[in-house]
Amino acid sequence: MTNRNFNMRLSILYAKRQSKTSQVESVALTAIITYLDELAARKVAGDPIVQNEIGAVNDFLRAQ
Repeated sequence: MTNRNFNMRLSILYAKRQSKTSQVESVALTAIITYLDELAARKVAGDPIVQNEIGAVNDFLRAQ
């Protein structure tokens, strides 16, 4: 994904948030979105183990 598309998606998420977030929360959100984009890129590239990692991340996020 291009940096421009990533920044656009990130700004849309920030615009939809209900309350102000701290700097730590903003950094965490950016890190999570970056990681998920990397997983998507690996899946498109045909990484055979990425689906297991996606499942683990999904389970982790649902448990939060």
